[in-house]
Amino acid sequence: MASLTLAACGETSQTPEATSPQTTAQALATGPDFVVTSVTGPTSVRTSDSMSVTVQTCNQGTQSGSVAVELYLSSDNVITPNGPSGPSPDIYLQYVPVYLGAGECRTDTVQTPVWVSTEGAYYLGAVADPMNQLPETNETNNIKLGGRIGVGNKPDLVVTAVTAPIAMQSGAPPAAISVSVCNLGTQPGNAPLEVFASQDSVIVPRGPGSDLPLGYVNLQPLMPGQCRTEQVQPTAGGLGEGVWYVGAVVDSDNFLSELIEDNNTRVGNRMGVGYKPELVVTAVSGPASAQPGSSINLTATVCNQGTQPAPALVEWYLSQDAVITPRGASADVPVGYTSLSLNPGQCATRTIQGYAGGAAQGPYYLGAAVDPDNQTPEFFDDNNTRAGSRIGLGSGPDLVVAAVSGPTSALPGQPFSTSVRVCNQGTASGGGDVELYLSQDNVITPAAPPGPNTDQPVGMASVFLAAAECRTLTVTGYASGPEGAFYLGAVVDPRNSTAELLEDNNTRAGSRIGVGSKADFVVTSVSGPASVTPGQSFNVTATVCNQGTANNSTGVEILLSQDSVITPNNGPTPSPDFHIGMASSSPLAPGACQTLTIPAYGSAPQDGAYYLGAVADPANSTAELLEDNNTRAGSRIGVGYKPDLTLTSPTAPSSARPYQSFNVSVQVCNKGTQPSGSNQVHFYASEDTVITPNVYGPPGPDLPVAMAPVGSLTPGQCQTVTASASGISEGAWYLGAVVDPQNTELEFIEDNNTSVSAGRFGVGDRPDFVVTSITTPASIRQGQSFTASVRVCNQGTWDGSADVELYLSEDSVITPNAPGVPSPDFFLGGTFSGNLAAGVCQTVSINAYTSGVFAGSWNVGAVVDVHGPVNNELLEDNNTRLGNLVVVTP
Repeated sequence: MASLTLAACGETSQTPEATSPQTTAQALATGPDFVVTSVTGPTSVRTSDSMSVTVQTCNQGTQSGSVAVELYLSSDNVITPNGPSGPSPDIYLQYVPVYLGAGECRTDTVQTPVWVSTEGAYYLGAVADPMNQLPETNETNNIKLGGRIGVGNKPDLVVTAVTAPIAMQSGAPPAAISVSVCNLGTQPGNAPLEVFASQDSVIVPRGPGSDLPLGYVNLQPLMPGQCRTEQVQPTAGGLGEGVWYVGAVVDSDNFLSELIEDNNTRVGNRMGVGYKPELVVTAVSGPASAQPGSSINLTATVCNQGTQPAPALVEWYLSQDAVITPRGASADVPVGYTSLSLNPGQCATRTIQGYAGGAAQGPYYLGAAVDPDNQTPEFFDDNNTRAGSRIGLGSGPDLVVAAVSGPTSALPGQPFSTSVRVCNQGTASGGGDVELYLSQDNVITPAAPPGPNTDQPVGMASVFLAAAECRTLTVTGYASGPEGAFYLGAVVDPRNSTAELLEDNNTRAGSRIGVGSKADFVVTSVSGPASVTPGQSFNVTATVCNQGTANNSTGVEILLSQDSVITPNNGPTPSPDFHIGMASSSPLAPGACQTLTIPAYGSAPQDGAYYLGAVADPANSTAELLEDNNTRAGSRIGVGYKPDLTLTSPTAPSSARPYQSFNVSVQVCNKGTQPSGSNQVHFYASEDTVITPNVYGPPGPDLPVAMAPVGSLTPGQCQTVTASASGISEGAWYLGAVVDPQNTELEFIEDNNTSVSAGRFGVGDRPDFVVTSITTPASIRQGQSFTASVRVCNQGTWDGSADVELYLSEDSVITPNAPGVPSPDFFLGGTFSGNLAAGVCQTVSINAYTSGVFAGSWNVGAVVDVHGPVNNELLEDNNTRLGNLVVVTP
């Protein structure tokens, strides 16, 4: 059975709305106004099969009323309903009766059979009041056009993504191009997959003006609903210097008969060929609010995606919209700048102190531009800016809901508790009501009298917060509405009674909750061996839980999938995944879990790497509160006769002096089914966690620092490799390791040969202060003084001293006081360490006082070097430690 979705109220259709062919009733000044605001459906359905249709209808008028919504399939993009002038030329499916109050929206799901005389592509449409029998305030907005559906018994191959390198040098060995292809049809299918380079965004595979072919693969058969990502290796040469669009076409010669024949082509990203840099801003961040004229900390990450090194001027701006304009008459307000130099492939994150002195009060986007004057010749000159988060300038609060969490299910009419964390991101104190809602979608719409409630209010509280303060509220809700699956959401200041710096960030949708008297089965984990031989028996471990409100048991199916989407065998067409095992749980009470050990066997059509997946209630035989949360993809497993080399996280000292030699190590394991040959491990120092091996071509973004041999490994065998690293300049670095850097070993999984250290190590002549432990009483009375012990260590290469502060926090993030920005946590006290030589630790005592702390459970945390100069340490982001929970009693 296929799925078909019609939606409204805030959703956007992929195609424009058609207009009514005529209006036979006089429009009213007052009355109802029924519209279908979107309609979506499955990508395909077999003739005579039934499909599920979900339609969301809204009444935009001033009065309530009932209406029939009819569903159609049309061979073109004009939906013509049955009307007074005669029957429709389109294919009528069925109707949905709807009653709506003024301003109300409703979602309905129906099953409808599909009968067509000719297989092919059809547009899905919906019409409210098709006969124009109801007088409405607007008679021209009743028809909605949706997307296309392939109807019949054929495949439908589409290219869903094309990813090429951003840049390559002229004549350099071309890198592989990643192409994802899906079969959206109802039958298996395969065809050639070709990659082209084009000077425009229209890919022309054949005929006059055809584009330059780069390479191809013969796509193996795809089952209905199955997707696969292929790596297409282009042929060397052929591309002149300049900018090219890279695209892909499947079945370019139309040898394969498909449901839809005009959706085989997709254009991907642009690729620069030659010798130029390519500078982009990939991230921008700053504070949520600031006073006009104050100093603000600004952060941006800049990357060079080109083939040549380049200097980079980076400027930050405040903009009233999301388009950052660095120059010209409508230029945005500059607030800071810095300069740096980047090698090809290198990224750098810089934080500066900016000045919000040239902007008036109000909401702004914080943005950044690299090379704002276009002084550096690049492949692309239109991608140098990025808008980041918003910032409110002025004196006022800014209330936001930071998190909403509640139970996974509730019985109708019964109370339930929800945790709502509210923060004031503004510069002044403020407060308001906090309302809890159940919503059919993830857009939380607070009640707006006198109209009806789109979402269902279920609870309320209130809060008042100082600037930068956060508080977690426990709100009691009552599931008094209809049964079903809902998003649990919250709104602070729902009536806009508090003037805020930003007025449109008061809502948040949390997780979903099922309301009713049913079970709800989820798979929380699935694991198995790293590899097996074909036909080999093995055990899979899967944990299934009942998150619902009623007792029940379920079956659990184990599948092998070529992608991370696990598809059970419960649809109108066979699953593209491969069944390898099955088991049943015991009856599970609400909240209970059971871990099953399920016998399985390595059955797959071909050797390779597969995702190990599990599905609860695979046949949909049990009615559940939520029906779309039964699957889970686990780790990948290799099936066949190959080795598979993997790495643990490499280790290095916490600090070193510039260009000093030191030992690095990593463990190499063969998780495959066959022995591996002798190989090498290369070590790199990297400014980020993405390790880019540098085997061929020009220098990459990461610095090679060591290499070491690794011997032949039998299946399951590991070897620890140690090497001497050297040549590292001052900075904060991640240590990366790569095994089989030249890809000489044919493995199950080729993208797991790289690993990176869990943390960074510092290189330079500076101290590096960290907190290693905190000791406090388990409980404290409000207003009571106590003594805390904090152990501070200097992991750096130079001696120094630092201040140490103690805090209580409602969450696990310890935020110290900063100049002009009070901490949202409670400051308890502070002290200073003595002078600590490199490698020396000291336990300091802090006299703490719990004045003004609310009763409850708190996280205790400590911060070292809170008020020291910027860049006085090797690492500046490792000064905080979270301790144990402390209970504060009245």
